[in-house]
Amino acid sequence: MFDVQQLAEQAGNWLTTEGLALARNLVVFLLIIAAGFIAARITRKAIKTAIKRSRLEPSALFTQFVVNTASKSVVLLAFVVALGNLGVDTGALIAGLGVTGLVLGFALKDTLSNFAAGMLILLYRPFDIGHFVEITGITGTVLDLTLVSTVLSTPDNKRITLPNSSVWGNPITNFSEADTRRVDVPVGIAYDADIDEAKAIFDKILADNPKVLQDPAPAVVMTGLGDNSVDFSMRAWVDTDDYWAVHSALIRQVKYSLDEAGIGIPFPQREVWFHDLKD
Repeated sequence: MFDVQQLAEQAGNWLTTEGLALARNLVVFLLIIAAGFIAARITRKAIKTAIKRSRLEPSALFTQFVVNTASKSVVLLAFVVALGNLGVDTGALIAGLGVTGLVLGFALKDTLSNFAAGMLILLYRPFDIGHFVEITGITGTVLDLTLVSTVLSTPDNKRITLPNSSVWGNPITNFSEADTRRVDVPVGIAYDADIDEAKAIFDKILADNPKVLQDPAPAVVMTGLGDNSVDFSMRAWVDTDDYWAVHSALIRQVKYSLDEAGIGIPFPQREVWFHDLKD
């Protein structure tokens, strides 16, 4: 049978020796981890301040990448130090992680490809945070760039994460890089309409819109004779932020103005001729 008194004494001895040491080490472990997070936050602020005060003009993506990498490295270092305080052989741990990393490198070659693509994106800067882009047929605003992925927010507020290898390996359309964009509004009028009158209407619409830039000057050009209409294109340069507002306003004004002038906007139609077939 168990000697309860002896067992209690052994437990008390363990608590006053190893137990207290273990508790102290756990407290120190938690304090080191907490200090690591505090140091990481300080590091983030310090790097951001240093970049702002420097003469460098890195992109917001590059700045965020450096800040995130540095802060996470500080937390990782604190974790290694904390494990060492618990008596873990961190040297062997680091060596083991190195071997494991070599094995994982072969197994996770796609991830490494994403990482390399992410570095190229940071280097060549095809877009920045806040830019409106189209990548692999997906349009959205750039929210973030991580080591392996790019995060977009679509106009209907969906969050899409793209692997960096597919981002860098496909055409990237950046709608926000330039300060101005050209609005193209195609318009077709009926063949029996006065084309000079129609052109004058389109010119007036462009001239009356306050958001249409005058340099480069807006233009109305005839683009072709279609199957059902005489085709024009209204071309106006606007500030990038005003693109969709101006695009919508021009279309609306074209409809009102042509209706007021009695000029028809034809729809697709066909003429069918019937011939009498005689035996």
